Amino acid sequence: MDVFEAMRKRRMHRRFTEEPVTEEVLAQLVRAAALAPMGGNELVRRLIVVSDPRMVKTVRDVTPSFLANPVAIIVVCTDLDLAEASMGRQGRDILSLLDAGAAAENIALAAPALGVGVSFVRCVNDSALQEVLELPGQVRLDILIGVGHPDPTPSPAAPRRAPVVFRNRFGAPYE
Repeated sequence: MDVFEAMRKRRMHRRFTEEPVTEEVLAQLVRAAALAPMGGNELVRRLIVVSDPRMVKTVRDVTPSFLANPVAIIVVCTDLDLAEASMGRQGRDILSLLDAGAAAENIALAAPALGVGVSFVRCVNDSALQEVLELPGQVRLDILIGVGHPDPTPSPAAPRRAPVVFRNRFGAPYE
């Protein structure tokens, strides 16, 4: 599958089947995340693959915004101390978030080629989730990615909207 086809097929799923995702597929999704760019070429991103059904349920229970029912979750985190030591405050506060988003998008683009779907979530209860995942204090939760086999009758896809684009400066027509 070429990258543009993956972009066309990429979507966020709210409903998944109960069919497990193989370790091979999870490993390929992790590899896709690892291929994402890193600010300052520093590896400050951390991934946690949650595949134990009880842990998946617990993560969902402490994350009220997690509406999907995935069978696995990939948690994208940042080691803030390492990010600041290697790239300063901008690396800690901004570049690391760009890195997390790039890793998540790589996972989303790889998912259709692997026959699975994903759903992105941002936890609003960081302290509970940090406790559940036993994260050290310097590790920030960035994105939770639910992974599973899409339900045969998925929820409707979000509409694709044309981007707002300018040329050379804000407000100048892009023609």
